[in-house]
Amino acid sequence: MKKTIIVLKLMILVSGILFAEGNTSGNVFYNHTTDLGEKGSNAFNMKRAYLTFSNDVSDKISYKITYDMGSNESGSTHTAFLKVAMVKWNTALGDISLGMQGMNMFKTMENTWGHRFIQKTPMDIYEFSHTADLGMGITRTSGSISTSALITNGSGFKKAESDSHKKISLHAVYGESNLNKKDGFNSGFSFSYEPGNMDSITAAKTTVMGLFGGFSRNGLRAGLEFDTKDSDGLKTQIISAYATYKLSDKLSFLTRLDQLDPDTAIERKGEQGVIAGVLYNANKGLTIAPTLRMTKPENAGEDKNSIVINFQFKF
Repeated sequence: MKKTIIVLKLMILVSGILFAEGNTSGNVFYNHTTDLGEKGSNAFNMKRAYLTFSNDVSDKISYKITYDMGSNESGSTHTAFLKVAMVKWNTALGDISLGMQGMNMFKTMENTWGHRFIQKTPMDIYEFSHTADLGMGITRTSGSISTSALITNGSGFKKAESDSHKKISLHAVYGESNLNKKDGFNSGFSFSYEPGNMDSITAAKTTVMGLFGGFSRNGLRAGLEFDTKDSDGLKTQIISAYATYKLSDKLSFLTRLDQLDPDTAIERKGEQGVIAGVLYNANKGLTIAPTLRMTKPENAGEDKNSIVINFQFKF
């Protein structure tokens, strides 16, 4: 934890020197989890810490840099990664983005769900797509239709590219894409294709398709998505439904149901995940959300239940 604090202080110091004229923001996710199983364990967990710098260089050029602090594959729980290092160029064709940037596969669904500090979107949890990658893309809006196309390495922001193949990702949405901020509705799709290593007989590849829809009105925000992934013949499927009902500016109720089928060729191998809880906006920048989590396998596996108190601090 001491190393984490030192790194954050250094980041803030550097940002004050290099980005004095820009905008600096941060977002921290942490929680306390109580396992309701036989072990009965409980722990405080630092899930994520983001530090973002952004600015407009001119009326056509802007930049965004985000550091992401989380776990890595080596076992460290507090490692700083450069998640976003992007330049955006506003042109007559649309906004062209260059560098390390957020992926376009589930951003609209993430906005409809609206509670990433409680749980990631299904595509993110089950690794249908990385959250960020290195490459270039273009985003264009025409009336009620927004489209985005990306060509990236495909390895994500935590790994270097290991092959010559590139990933193509497409996203299109009709309607309001920020239902966590505005009333309205949306529908759309996401699609990605990444070829794998090729030989004289077969060509391994990964294809992801997502269909989604959502609405927000009179304090109720709800969404539904259907996602499929085909990775060299292994077909995985997710159905997810979620809703948030706002009682007041301080208090909301939320619920979510995920149905995962990791291999559609085998019956009764999937699992259901349920989240239900309360969202409390304690004060500006601080949100507290106690939730109940339940995971139930379709076969004779053991249910997993826990109580999680989620915290989010934004500045």
